[in-house]
Amino acid sequence: MKDNTIVVKLSGKALGGVEELSNLFKSCKDQRLVVVHGGGVEVDALFKALNLEVTKKDGLRVSPKEQMPYISAALAGMCNKGLQALGIKSGSKTLGLLCSDGNTISVKQMSEDLGMVGVVEPASPDFLNMLLDNGYTPVIASLAHDENGELYNVNADDAALAIARVLEAPLYYISDVPGVLDKNGNLIDELDESSVKALIDDGTISGGMIVKVKSALDATRLIKKPVYIASYKDPNLCSCLVSRQRLGTVFNVK
Repeated sequence: MKDNTIVVKLSGKALGGVEELSNLFKSCKDQRLVVVHGGGVEVDALFKALNLEVTKKDGLRVSPKEQMPYISAALAGMCNKGLQALGIKSGSKTLGLLCSDGNTISVKQMSEDLGMVGVVEPASPDFLNMLLDNGYTPVIASLAHDENGELYNVNADDAALAIARVLEAPLYYISDVPGVLDKNGNLIDELDESSVKALIDDGTISGGMIVKVKSALDATRLIKKPVYIASYKDPNLCSCLVSRQRLGTVFNVK
């Protein structure tokens, strides 16, 4: 692990922030930056254009094997190569990858009824460290091959967490929300397990944000590093990433 390594997970909505992401790549050219992304919006758009059925179960996309070429086309093709191109244009040595490349993570099937949806675990940091040591910025799609070469669709948050664990690096979940807000709409700077429980109990944290904050807490426990939820629109995004100052809401284990 190197002290200046950071893992940034970009949500589908954040992928549309061309200007902000260009600045991110420019600002972090001298940092050991790893970018992980999904692209559910792009997958849905491609399926709609091709009249393919979209099925979700418990928030996960059912991914039959026959649909994986289309899912891969959207994630590893359109999303990944679009981000790679943006990085190159911004002067960064970006390299498009899958999260299993170089045995960085391992993957296995989550359940048969979800099809080719994978569960990932950290494996080896060697490949990513080699790239980072040589000035490359890995841009990683949330797809993974198992030891038999089978391709799996992986939840992008889980993929980013596994990579942060491999690299023992802080993790930034970057989307279109500034962080966790209190009942008056003000940003909460810092949260831990006890404060999250209290805010869920009194209804301050509700709906989909409950899943986000619980995932962030789990991530903090696993990587033993700060985990952040922040917005790609935050004007301090790049400076905070470079300086390691607080960004959005930070989660710590106490």
